[in-house]
Amino acid sequence: MMKEKLRGRIQGGVGFITLLVAEVMLFQGVEPFASWFYCFVWWAYILIVDSVIYELKGDSLIINRTREFLWLIPWSVVIWLIFELMNVLMKNWYYVNVIDSLWARWLGYFLAYSTVLPGIFETTELLDTIGLFKKKRSAKRVHLEKKWLKVSCMVGVLLFVSLLLFPRFCFPFSWLGFIFLLEPVNYWLGGRSLLRAWERGNWQRLYHLLLAGMVCGLSWEFWNYWARTKWIYTVPFFEELKLFEMPMLGFLGFLPFAVECYVIYNFICLLGRREGWERGSESLVKGSPLRYPAQIALAVGFFIFSILSFRAIDTYTVNSYSSFLKDLDFITPQLIKRLEEMGIRTTDDFLRTVNDQETTEDLSQELQVSKDEVKEWTKHVRLIALKGLGIENFYLLKKLEIDRVSKLVPLKPEKLHQDLMLLVQTDGKRKEVPTLSMVKIWIQEARKQNAETL
Repeated sequence: MMKEKLRGRIQGGVGFITLLVAEVMLFQGVEPFASWFYCFVWWAYILIVDSVIYELKGDSLIINRTREFLWLIPWSVVIWLIFELMNVLMKNWYYVNVIDSLWARWLGYFLAYSTVLPGIFETTELLDTIGLFKKKRSAKRVHLEKKWLKVSCMVGVLLFVSLLLFPRFCFPFSWLGFIFLLEPVNYWLGGRSLLRAWERGNWQRLYHLLLAGMVCGLSWEFWNYWARTKWIYTVPFFEELKLFEMPMLGFLGFLPFAVECYVIYNFICLLGRREGWERGSESLVKGSPLRYPAQIALAVGFFIFSILSFRAIDTYTVNSYSSFLKDLDFITPQLIKRLEEMGIRTTDDFLRTVNDQETTEDLSQELQVSKDEVKEWTKHVRLIALKGLGIENFYLLKKLEIDRVSKLVPLKPEKLHQDLMLLVQTDGKRKEVPTLSMVKIWIQEARKQNAETL
């Protein structure tokens, strides 16, 4: 017991120090924290919350149910990849400033996506541990009829069909479909189920999940906003009013998303004949766990599915990669080499170096070039950094004589998008054209920066 208590406190301390160091190093641009910020802060969050839970009740997921915690990790990746594949159709978000190394990028995907279920479930257990919504444990009971369970499954199918046919308008259904489709199945087959809890008058778990979804959602968006490698939303009809990078109404989606993750994971545990991550005896699953041949087949399937999904993300969702000075053609190779010797390797490093008039003059003297030339480089680099626009998109815009942020300000998104489409068609080298939503975001950010400098 004493060893576990010490372990819990060390775990919490490691999490707190990691969180603090990651925050400081991000703003200093220090690697690997700058590019891996999301992974550092979310794994730190999970360690901290788990240690708090253990301190409060002497039992936590990582310390006492380690095997179940480890089981969560690959399934967290699988579940989130399902939503990533939906996004290929919906195009509701894209990634910028992604690590350019393939193996490091895919490892980053795995480590980032593996935090989804642990983050939600640890937060849910913390809310339960502190006794929130305790009175809801004996609320009004619900009587369930089989016909309504069948109707629920049909609604789930219809939601996904609607999403496939009309993704631009039906994208919110992605956060609801699995609840209607799989929750009745969990109930019928004896798995852990919210419906069964409602039959007993227990609504506490639902409220915990909804609140955990909002807590995690706010944390996801807060940390994402400051990160270098990040996602940007292009949700139709809600592009104007945002908190961090998320449209305001979009935060409502985190509530059912947490419930959906819970339902999907309960279904997975049902198929694998596992009790799940929670303490308690709500699950009626009987039978031995999957045998080794089935587990090996499952692991192979997970590997293949992950590789194919990662490839799809690279192709359809990643919009820009890390920007290095060596990939720029408006600075000579000799000067780039000297900049790298000074520790200036990325466009972010460059912008931190020329953050005012004095440092611009210092750099021009160090490189023995004119101050005006350094200022010209700076204008190009600021466009590259604009909302993670990236080097490839910069050179595409440059062909239209758009080589600085100020030139985006007066443009109309629809006209620029048409020009880019025509350019890509005639160029023949690039297959993907920036979407209209991306172009709108670039121009909005350009106008915002222009207004701040006036």
